[in-house]
Amino acid sequence: MMSSTPDGAARRAGSPIARRRGRIATLALTTTCALSFGTLVSAPAFAAADGTGVVINEAYLSGGSAGAAFKNKFVELYNPTDADITLDGMSVQYRSATGTGNSNGVVALSGVIPAGGYYLVQGGSNGANGAVLPEADAAGNLNPSGTTGTLALVQGTAAVTLGTGSVVGADGVVDVLGYGTSNTFETAPATAPAGNTDVKSLNRTDGVDTNDNSADFTLSATITPQASETDPGDPGDPGDPDPTTATIAEVQGTTDVSPLNGQTVTVEGVVTADYRTGGYNGIVIQTKDSGGENDATPGASDGVFVFLNGKTVPGAIGDLVSVTGTVSEYFGQTQISPADAAGVTLVTAGAGVPAATPLPETVVGGDREAYENMLVAPSGDYLIASSHQLYNFGTLWLNPGELNVKSTELERPGDAANAIAASNRADRILLDDGYNVQISNSAHPGDQPYFTKDTVVRNGDAVDFAQDGYVLQYGFDDWRLQPVTPINSDTAAADKATFATENPRSATAPEVGGDVQIAAFNVFNY
Repeated sequence: MMSSTPDGAARRAGSPIARRRGRIATLALTTTCALSFGTLVSAPAFAAADGTGVVINEAYLSGGSAGAAFKNKFVELYNPTDADITLDGMSVQYRSATGTGNSNGVVALSGVIPAGGYYLVQGGSNGANGAVLPEADAAGNLNPSGTTGTLALVQGTAAVTLGTGSVVGADGVVDVLGYGTSNTFETAPATAPAGNTDVKSLNRTDGVDTNDNSADFTLSATITPQASETDPGDPGDPGDPDPTTATIAEVQGTTDVSPLNGQTVTVEGVVTADYRTGGYNGIVIQTKDSGGENDATPGASDGVFVFLNGKTVPGAIGDLVSVTGTVSEYFGQTQISPADAAGVTLVTAGAGVPAATPLPETVVGGDREAYENMLVAPSGDYLIASSHQLYNFGTLWLNPGELNVKSTELERPGDAANAIAASNRADRILLDDGYNVQISNSAHPGDQPYFTKDTVVRNGDAVDFAQDGYVLQYGFDDWRLQPVTPINSDTAAADKATFATENPRSATAPEVGGDVQIAAFNVFNY
């Protein structure tokens, strides 16, 4: 269903020499139980500037997050020497950016890092997005922040006591990578990704170690984890080296997870919706000449979301484009994420938008998967079920056919009530505004899109879908009907849905009889 990731399968550019980005020291090591990163001592650091020691070579710290290249975070070590080095008794550790005590996570190392080779330490994941890492040499409790913190390669497996400041030459410290605003580093911290959606790794540049994190590490969208078993001529590409040419229906498949999840594909489609502004950071494409009354790929959607993450690419609504990128699932929605702007090319300008496919009110829950990210025309009655998200997210809850009744108003708590609740949940669909930010956000240029002070709309009123079509998307655990571009209070009335009164407010209170009147008002959300 919906997601966004740069191409995690891309290879590093450059020669085999350029790929050797780090260096290791000969490890004639002594056991150290407690280390202080803030105390400078005369004993040499094992990460030497002359290229004779094991180093932290690459760190990818946003595993599984939005737009993730890989499901798991990782730290890659490198051995630039001409001899294998045993790592038994060493560990990779993480300490938060503002911490002053022990490390927050420790992964003990064992085995050998080969001469001129790599060693992969697998960390935690924030979710299910991204490709699977190559088989790691070590894995454990390592969950670094994606934007600021300190990684250390140390002699010993006990959590080290961390101080603050520059730690070049600290006793027992093999190598340190401080990044972002961390208080522990070599000379100065390295520049870090802006956030988990800024999918880049920290890479040691050209194998140079000057004991200055800010100079030695740069950010790269080409992320290439390599383990000790990785072919030295292949920088650990976990996916196909060449993209698979596929139709959008083949990418979507007939289940809720793409059969090509994690692979790099090339597809063609007409741009049907544009969300490059508004927070979703992408476009929607659909197979040319698909849609309408006749479905050539029953059970499989012909539309897909393309996550651009700020990339400037060609293509306007109605243009046919070619997209090459990694397939992933973002909180249940299938998406394709180009590695760079060159991943989207214009094939034919003005090719024409496909006809909207009817979305009957009887298609609910998981059955909507076959229409995910297609241009649809909802048919039948869709009634307003709730407006409680309207003034925060510009979103109305709808029920198809008739309004649902809360399960425990019909059945006592238990299996029968749970079944009603599940059915109600499957019915729900949201009429959204195309924005992925709240109305109060400075990035939102207007007010909520539907209700106005001159229009009284009540639960039970029917929706008249004014646009030629809406894109059916999945996000934040709900199916959503999105306008093809973001809308707000300034959008022309002709481009917004209207509402037919089905539940008018009585002019006067009804006569109920009786001798005593009791009034109540729910102020829980007042």
